[in-house]
Amino acid sequence: MRLGRLGHSEAALAKAPQLATHRFAAMPPPPAVDRGAVPFQPRLFDNDTLPDCTAAALANAALAVSALNGFEAAIADTAIPAFYAACIGMQGATAAQLAVTEGAIAIEVLERQLTRGFDVGQDAPLTGLYGVLPLAPSSLATAIAHVGPGYWGVTLTARDMDNAASAEPWDDDGSLDPGPIAGGHMLMAWDYAGLAETDTLRLATWGRFKLATWRWVRRRLDEAYGLVWRQLSTVSGTDLGVDVARLEAELNT
Repeated sequence: MRLGRLGHSEAALAKAPQLATHRFAAMPPPPAVDRGAVPFQPRLFDNDTLPDCTAAALANAALAVSALNGFEAAIADTAIPAFYAACIGMQGATAAQLAVTEGAIAIEVLERQLTRGFDVGQDAPLTGLYGVLPLAPSSLATAIAHVGPGYWGVTLTARDMDNAASAEPWDDDGSLDPGPIAGGHMLMAWDYAGLAETDTLRLATWGRFKLATWRWVRRRLDEAYGLVWRQLSTVSGTDLGVDVARLEAELNT
């Protein structure tokens, strides 16, 4: 399993649209969001061998939104490593060449798909409007419930990596040594069982769902974004509590 989220720029995050100022942010989060009946299964997109988690998580977010709206977006497996290569200025690179790269900066990946399109192997590229989310669990939960899957950046430790394939959730109550930092990783937040510190969320990463507690999220999360995919949704964005016109204007400044 590979990682691939490089350190973000606090200045870039500060300049990006802040979804905390949009209407949905004033809505209380539901006690739980259960999407177990939605036919969505995360895909790997070569993130076992390539550090393309920023692109893989974005693709899974697009698949998740389309599933919520009753269909499956057509995303070619080969398109996601190619998009990652374009994001780091290595268009046309081989898998072997990409395997020795270090990854990408999430907000730069978001900006590229916004300005140049997210080529998923179809006639027209996707484009997702995006904004920065507060890292408070209540804000993150509200965004999951009202806006959709979260595009989240975490810093994993050696203990997290050891437990990555386990059915046991990622958890950290602060009492155990998490081990050295393994690196940054981008994943997708899908739903959650409750809002207590020990309640779990389902995170999409490495082609599967991984459970994690809110207290683990609180200790690992570095950046979080909400996305509005109007090409994949039956809603405009405003229906979600997002002022789309303002978001577009902020993204175009």
